Amino acid sequence: MSPMSKETLSPSRQATGFTRGLATKLFDIGEFGIIKSPVFQNVPTADLDAFVKEVGPDMRCQFVALVERRFEVHINCYRIPVNYGVPNAIQAAIDENDFGYKYVGVNVADIPLGGSGETVEMVREVHFGEIMYNRDLPAALRRKGIEAGFPNGYVFANPLTSLKFAKKNPEKQVEAPRGILFYIGGQLCDLALLSDGDKRGLDVDRYSPGSPWHGDVRFLVVPAPGPAAVPA
Repeated sequence: MSPMSKETLSPSRQATGFTRGLATKLFDIGEFGIIKSPVFQNVPTADLDAFVKEVGPDMRCQFVALVERRFEVHINCYRIPVNYGVPNAIQAAIDENDFGYKYVGVNVADIPLGGSGETVEMVREVHFGEIMYNRDLPAALRRKGIEAGFPNGYVFANPLTSLKFAKKNPEKQVEAPRGILFYIGGQLCDLALLSDGDKRGLDVDRYSPGSPWHGDVRFLVVPAPGPAAVPA
């Protein structure tokens, strides 16, 4: 069902957010697993009570964070907070990732931010499963986005958002490379999030329209914005 056609949805499909019933269902599943776990069998209840009081608040935060991350994976949509106003934002984002290795073959100050102010970018991943050439990607991503219900298709996430995605989801690029394309003064460039074993890496350089990407690469995208409104 297209996310753009809410008027055709039933009332139950139009509702948003966790209900108390859904939260209770999730907690009940966890409760069943804890009660059945052999780790806690034959342990004095007083010891378990002390444990719960000590770790409860921290476990609550960890549990919520885990559910959030698993849900983002489930729907393939990642909330990425981005502050475009940070001084030297691109370099700061590269530094905070603490990549094990990196190659940046362009002037970092020339890499476009792609936004302004503070916002939350909704990033998705697109996987074609075959070799893709730079020249073919814009049209292919547009088709993918339209198929997903976005009338203007997908476009690449900007470099800063992609670096913030890498910081929030470091395990992703260890599983498989992530990448985007962008332009510096009309020159096509790419940003690739790579790995060597468990060591995360970054590669940024100039490339041609005919350059290929391997079939295992996931491309980081956002829904393309609609045309700007023209004042009457």
